[in-house]
Amino acid sequence: MDERLRTDLFCSLLMANRIMTGKQILKAVTEEKLASLGEFWDRRDELISSDRITSAQMEKWSHFKESPAYLRIEEYVEYVSKRKICSMNRLDDEYPEYMSHLTNMPLVLFYKGDISLLDKGKTRVCIVGTRRPSAYGRRVTRDFSGTLSKHDLVIVSGLARGVDTCAHEACLANHGKTIAVMPCGLDKIYPQENHELYNRIAEEGLLISELLPGTEPIRQYFPARNRILSAISDCVLITEAGKNSGTLHTASFAATQGREVFAVPSIIYSDTAQGNLSLLKDGASVATEPEDVLTYLAKAVFFRELEEIKDEYDRRKLDKKVRETPELLTSEDVRRILYDLLSSCEMSVEEIIEESGLPYRTVVSELGKMELQGQITKERQKYVLTIRF
Repeated sequence: MDERLRTDLFCSLLMANRIMTGKQILKAVTEEKLASLGEFWDRRDELISSDRITSAQMEKWSHFKESPAYLRIEEYVEYVSKRKICSMNRLDDEYPEYMSHLTNMPLVLFYKGDISLLDKGKTRVCIVGTRRPSAYGRRVTRDFSGTLSKHDLVIVSGLARGVDTCAHEACLANHGKTIAVMPCGLDKIYPQENHELYNRIAEEGLLISELLPGTEPIRQYFPARNRILSAISDCVLITEAGKNSGTLHTASFAATQGREVFAVPSIIYSDTAQGNLSLLKDGASVATEPEDVLTYLAKAVFFRELEEIKDEYDRRKLDKKVRETPELLTSEDVRRILYDLLSSCEMSVEEIIEESGLPYRTVVSELGKMELQGQITKERQKYVLTIRF
């Protein structure tokens, strides 16, 4: 039996049944210094306790332990495995690092297909829009998706009717790679008419979802799905969207996550273009040809790689300073070390000293300043970042 899949399904069931949130699960893992969620499964009866969750959650846990979903979880694992659905969680190496740094990202992701398409080294463009595109919208989507695919960019979309379908099909027609983020379990196909396209993406691309296998698509899942569309993409392109299109949610998430948003201009009298025109008024970048997106991405990739090289150089220089001349460390140096440590998990003073090699007095002094400035708080003798970096 696939033990990791069992663990991920179990944690997803806890969240779906409102027994624990993803944040509560991660907190338990951090406090107990568990190496994986597999250890959380092994110690589930000990860790799902009244000192970690509310009485209402404890009651749900008691009922859940008597339910078929829990008692027959091995059958569920077998059902999912037979459909070639795999999983990863935030403690796995495969989980995209660029998603871990964003707020409200899934604890568990289910996938089917080529998981390497989520690698940091790949460049991804999300193309989304209305479910009822005009002839102009369909043409624009196919032109952009086809051209960008030829430049080895991965096309991300949601497998919905209309623009999404056009984006996936044009990508595959040009022998490109595409990712579909689903608003349902990966054993479900939505919409049904995209059955053939679903199968082809599973074979040649990647299907992903945060939702448990067996979950039907319902309206409330679509906005949540949209945050993943933008999170895994380097930029978002809206080819055609109406005034109240759900696509605008994706644009909002992208802006919040620091992703560039492009919109294709259209006829001002067209109902299917009002969303695009609104985005352009709000400051979205204009895209009149695929080269607009390619030019932006070329610059973005260059500066991202440059920043990574600089960060690595600075980190090595700082590590050497800690080892050889700790007396020369500035307050800024110490604070950077503390940010790096606390961005991954909450830590006690003793753990920070052990991990960083910094002197006790230096650590305590800087932590005190950060606490006074509201940048960290202390919970159960452990320090936690209150702002994100």
